[in-house]
Amino acid sequence: MKFMKLKMLLCLAIAVIAMPAFSQGLKAFQLKNGLSVYIWEDESKSDVFGLVGVRVGSINDPEAYTGLAHYLEHVMFKGTDNIGALNWAEEEPIYKEIIAKYDQRAAETDPVKKDALNQEINELTLKAGKISLPTEYSSLMESIGAKGVNAATSYDYTFYHSSFPAYQINKWLEISSQRFIHPVFRSFQPELENVYEEYNRAQDNPNQAVSSFFMSKAFEGFPYSRDIIGLPEHLKNPQLSKLIEFYDTWYVPENMVLVLVGNVNAQQVAGRIAGTFGRLARKPMPARKEYTGTSIQGRKQYTEKIGYYPQVAMVFNGVPAGHPDEDALDIALSLLSNSSQTGALDKLVLDGELTSAGAYAQTFREQGRSVVVSIPLYDENQRRFESNKSAEKKAVEAIEQIANGAFEDWKINAIKAEMCRQFDLAMEKNEQKAMILMNAFCNGQDLNEILNYKDKIMAVTNDDVKRVAKQYLSKNYLALYIEQGKAKKNEKIAKPNYKPVEPPVGQQSLYALQFKNLPIGHVAENFLDFSDVQVKQLNDRSKVYYTPNKENNIFQLVLQYGAGTDEFPKLDIAASLMNNAGVMGLYEPQQLKEELSKLNATCYVSASSNYLTIVMEGFEETLPQACQLLSRQILMPKLDDKQLAQLKGNILSTRQQRKENVSTLNEALRQYLLYGDKSDYIDELTDKEVLELQISELTGDINRASNFESKIFYTGTLPFDNVYTILSQNLPLVANERPSESPRVKPMQSVSENTIYFLPNSDAEQAQIHFYLPMQTADKKDDVLRDAFNQYFGLDFTGLVLNEIREKRSMAYTAYAYAATQGIAGKASYLYGSIGTQNDKANDAVDVFMGLINDMPQNADRIDNIKSYLRQSALTNHPDFRTKAMYLVNLGYQGYTEDPAKEQLPQIDALTFDDIVKFYKENIQGKPYAIAIMGNPKMIDLKKLEKYGKVVKLNDKKLFNTTDTLF
Repeated sequence: MKFMKLKMLLCLAIAVIAMPAFSQGLKAFQLKNGLSVYIWEDESKSDVFGLVGVRVGSINDPEAYTGLAHYLEHVMFKGTDNIGALNWAEEEPIYKEIIAKYDQRAAETDPVKKDALNQEINELTLKAGKISLPTEYSSLMESIGAKGVNAATSYDYTFYHSSFPAYQINKWLEISSQRFIHPVFRSFQPELENVYEEYNRAQDNPNQAVSSFFMSKAFEGFPYSRDIIGLPEHLKNPQLSKLIEFYDTWYVPENMVLVLVGNVNAQQVAGRIAGTFGRLARKPMPARKEYTGTSIQGRKQYTEKIGYYPQVAMVFNGVPAGHPDEDALDIALSLLSNSSQTGALDKLVLDGELTSAGAYAQTFREQGRSVVVSIPLYDENQRRFESNKSAEKKAVEAIEQIANGAFEDWKINAIKAEMCRQFDLAMEKNEQKAMILMNAFCNGQDLNEILNYKDKIMAVTNDDVKRVAKQYLSKNYLALYIEQGKAKKNEKIAKPNYKPVEPPVGQQSLYALQFKNLPIGHVAENFLDFSDVQVKQLNDRSKVYYTPNKENNIFQLVLQYGAGTDEFPKLDIAASLMNNAGVMGLYEPQQLKEELSKLNATCYVSASSNYLTIVMEGFEETLPQACQLLSRQILMPKLDDKQLAQLKGNILSTRQQRKENVSTLNEALRQYLLYGDKSDYIDELTDKEVLELQISELTGDINRASNFESKIFYTGTLPFDNVYTILSQNLPLVANERPSESPRVKPMQSVSENTIYFLPNSDAEQAQIHFYLPMQTADKKDDVLRDAFNQYFGLDFTGLVLNEIREKRSMAYTAYAYAATQGIAGKASYLYGSIGTQNDKANDAVDVFMGLINDMPQNADRIDNIKSYLRQSALTNHPDFRTKAMYLVNLGYQGYTEDPAKEQLPQIDALTFDDIVKFYKENIQGKPYAIAIMGNPKMIDLKKLEKYGKVVKLNDKKLFNTTDTLF
């Protein structure tokens, strides 16, 4: 990264970057120890998003110890010699012994002796667990109201992130820096089991095998070719000493960046940053392995039978992040496929030649590829797909068209405008700003180039695009054929039978005591002000909700007609077809897309159970023309039978494979548990009804739905009166609209006796467990109690469910539970829980969860944290300007007329732990429940499940609409 050296300021080695006008809130500097700091000030936000990024990922894993970068991310939450340390002097020798035992285990080849070492490590882990608190970091983050506390590992980087109230900046900086000072990888053994769970559950992901095949061929010779999680043989033989070595090598200040975006003042926090992150000792930068770029020559084909449906991925040469050709190549690929659907591949889809197709750049720090993916057309009559060979041939013709420069120049200008618009939209979000800055750091890119992105894009010439299209989209490519077939699953990593870690209850470290006494900034009770949301009647019943946009000139229009699939069961299919429709007598489908694209506008139609929704975005100067095009399409849609045949094929092909798709079966089981025969998979059109669909009835459904009253949500810069005039004159609205009954909610299952539904599935590597317990109807007076119970019982790493099932017993990678409502006062509320675990641990996982349900452990010490979290959440849970009006409307359904915090803060302040216990006893304990389990019947003891209720065996026919089925 290029910096200009300037004077010393606040004892920091400052390097300031000249920023473009729109980013004048961005400050960048470097600490003496080499750590980079990016702060983007935005006082309009209610909170701050903070992350610490490290320029290390799975690409840096040693070849003999893959998976270290990901392992390290997991154990970085376990504290330090201060955080979570009740008696470090006593714990340290145990910790060192555990490290030595893992080295001994790795060198041992005798399975019996290896297992004996596992048990020795488990005993040492239990011993250390009695004098340490591995979850204290999460608990302290909860106490400052931090949300979304998590981390992620990619190929090129690892980052740790959360959002938090602005006045907690001092505490956030303290603990977020402290975690990198002498970290202690406590509970390494249990966390290894959680990583095993993560690996094993990937075996049930229908896309995992496809992704692994693609990466192994596209990036052959690069570490990008292997899975981020690591190779199974390495996961089975871990060494804690190697993890520590990896941390010491890569987690050095010069290889790290601190990013703060939101309601933060750089001048005020610069000194505090120096005092916290400046404590990290300066260390030499690690040497990076250099890779020789591999160029694809000629056409090479590889075929694997691993897909639920056929597809062909054509992999061309590409460029790494920051390459001079990167932007021009992005534009060239967008000429094939883009969000406006004006590309050469898009036309094939719109014309019904392919089921779907897309083009994108797969860009990493060390290497990049250009990718075109096509799914062949599904023949509804023969009930099979066309060949991958035919799909490749069609795609090649479209690619050659672009490579030969056979495209209109205006399309490049439209694509460039769309790219600039997407950048402006990203600049509205704290998280997206932060990710853009972190990516720039991790890819070694000059911040000026990132922040001047729009100027850089507009500077790309048509000749640049034609040059790169010809250079990269050549006849040199890999043809990766994914044919229908069942992927061979890797050997799962078995779960040993370890005793659970039981940390002491009611204790905290000296660090925690000191941390809680740290000063915080001024706490202002800033409630949501809805005065800028203007509402005006339009026609008899419809209303316009207007919110000003003070950030850019991009408008967003959401037109929500008050009728959905509850009223018209085929409306979702009609809405899908509308996205490929033209205008009768005026435009073919892609011609209409092109007209919208020339106006720099995009439009998308969808239908839910309650609404037909149209979302339009664009630049405000073309608003009237964009609305006129929309109105013409809604009033006179041009649909044809070829498009309908393609849509039917999409639906039927999905149904053909879903009974073998573990993920789909799991979702169908979940919906059956909650809604019974009203599940989306049962309450759907039959296969015969899909085959008999006609253009006339689908067009009629669109017309009938658009006759209902509507809500129109608009954000923009034009004055409200101007917007109101434009919308009233140009939107497809009728007078005397039909009254709407939306929103309506789906009736939930009643439960009269405890029931366990079991769906046998021998292909599922993991058992999927769902819990459902109906509660009393929703009332806003219970909102605070419900939120408090959720925070205590089932959400985040501090909740009982995740703590007992994952942290202590390593039974599942995901485990959670929460009390929820349907979003409307007077409608159902319920408890829902979910666990994904190994089949041989399913019975144990149910036992633990039901133990929490039947006799909830009570730890009153948590009440202060919970109250603190809820209070801070209430004050910072603010919608952005684009969703503010919708948020207001939804509050009305729940019984609120203003910011809920005004009512809830006094309730939070008065909250006691006894209130949480009372809520549990009145709503959950002893109430009838239902459990649904999908798993391997050979490994799950159904007899043991009978102690929880009547066991009912299901099959896939019970989960899907089997009337007139074709498959």
